[in-house]
Amino acid sequence: MAIVVSASRRTDIPSFYSEWFYGCLKEGFVDAANPYNPRQIRHISLMPEDVACFVFWTRDAGPMLEGISALDEYAFYFHVTITGYGPQLEPSGPTVGEAVEKLRALAARVGAHRVIWRYDPVLVVGPYSAAWHAENFRRLAGGIGGSVRHCVVSLYDAYLHSDARLRKAGLLPVHASDVVELMRTLTGIAGEEGIPMAFCTEPALADILPSQRTACIDAHIVHELTDRPFSERKDKHQRAGCTCIESVDIGSYGTCPRGCLYCYANRRQTVKGK
Repeated sequence: MAIVVSASRRTDIPSFYSEWFYGCLKEGFVDAANPYNPRQIRHISLMPEDVACFVFWTRDAGPMLEGISALDEYAFYFHVTITGYGPQLEPSGPTVGEAVEKLRALAARVGAHRVIWRYDPVLVVGPYSAAWHAENFRRLAGGIGGSVRHCVVSLYDAYLHSDARLRKAGLLPVHASDVVELMRTLTGIAGEEGIPMAFCTEPALADILPSQRTACIDAHIVHELTDRPFSERKDKHQRAGCTCIESVDIGSYGTCPRGCLYCYANRRQTVKGK
């Protein structure tokens, strides 16, 4: 049975490690360490017959485009995060304009059906009020509409290390009031731009607001892209509320240099200048 390869929840492979990834593809395998036991290494075949689908997670897929023909024998799709928070939360680019332009270039190259926009995480705090999110989301959706299959929205989830960074920056506590009304507003804006909405690990929101019942690593999408057999079991290693199917993450935590304050995947980050 073929596997779904997540590349990656641990780091931004398309932005910073595309050459490494394409090298692994050429070699036909990749070794992935257990993040809780680095001496435990899993040898993963990347031969076309062994991979049902690649799922890429990134803020900028641009570095992958030059060599993307290497994926011609594979099923794949991208999650592209564009939030528009700016340097206070995301100290390392791309800028909003660059991010939207690069997402559109990706969709033009691989097809909008292979591109998902992530507006994730949503933090309602400080200057990032519900009104700010509505205006920001409308601006982004206007530039992105027509280039994605849907938008994934998720609220900020607390982790000790990311909470510490946000607290030092004066961006905690996150306000939880009126979240449903804000999500209703964002869903309406997305609908105006022809962008279906999906909620990541937010079952309560998905139950009361119009949305796609779509996981981030979703069996229906994978089936749409490939006829190879793969496991459709729920991934038991993900957080509560996650409906993703089983996949294998490659790459390593703590290796993305962007420095986003809200990032769960980089425990060693500190707020710049603090």
